[in-house]
Amino acid sequence: MDTSSQTGARYRRSERRWLFLAMAIGLPLFLVLVLCLPGLGPVFRVFTIPSGAMMPMLPVGSYVVVSRASYGYSRYSFELFQLPLAGRWPALMPRRGDVVVFLLPRDRKTHYVKRVVGLPGDRIQMVKGRLSINEQLVPIEAAGRMTMNDKTELPAYIETLPDGTAYRIIQRDGGSGPHDNTPVYTVPAGHLFVLGDNRSNSTDSREHSPRYGVGFVPVELVIGRVVSVF
Repeated sequence: MDTSSQTGARYRRSERRWLFLAMAIGLPLFLVLVLCLPGLGPVFRVFTIPSGAMMPMLPVGSYVVVSRASYGYSRYSFELFQLPLAGRWPALMPRRGDVVVFLLPRDRKTHYVKRVVGLPGDRIQMVKGRLSINEQLVPIEAAGRMTMNDKTELPAYIETLPDGTAYRIIQRDGGSGPHDNTPVYTVPAGHLFVLGDNRSNSTDSREHSPRYGVGFVPVELVIGRVVSVF
């Protein structure tokens, strides 16, 4: 027959197991919620993708995890309040090829996600649908076809930047679309030039209209870098 002391010991062991299990499950969940809390998470922020402008990398309806810490913090890093900062701290610059989330320069409220292709001082141009950086056409090679949301198939290409960063793009118009031939844009200090990977269906730095465009993106408006997609 069990004694009361044996029963109490079993109860305490069971209690410790349940406490350990609760901590093993609850602590990581708590950390994820705190770190990724929309508008407040100090390191990560989760966004949904509402358009196909960054296909094929980011399909419509996918989710991205953005690291706020990738380039330091600015006064615009959080939606619910502004930090007392000028510029970024620490002052880190995105690299060409990074996919970033930023605030639309013309309203500083709407979040956009695009790929950085131009840094301060770069001369960017589109020539018959080809990206040119500092008077050098960026190499591309055919990469089959992509099926879009409306079931149409479009040609895809692999574009390789000067530092070797490669990614797939979609080009619908064969180099004859409205933004496939542009003037030369010289990226101002403290700004970026960004493009969507779905080149024929993206509003980006090729469009400078004060009503509809994106234009050059101030670095301080960058929320962070896309580090995961699911």
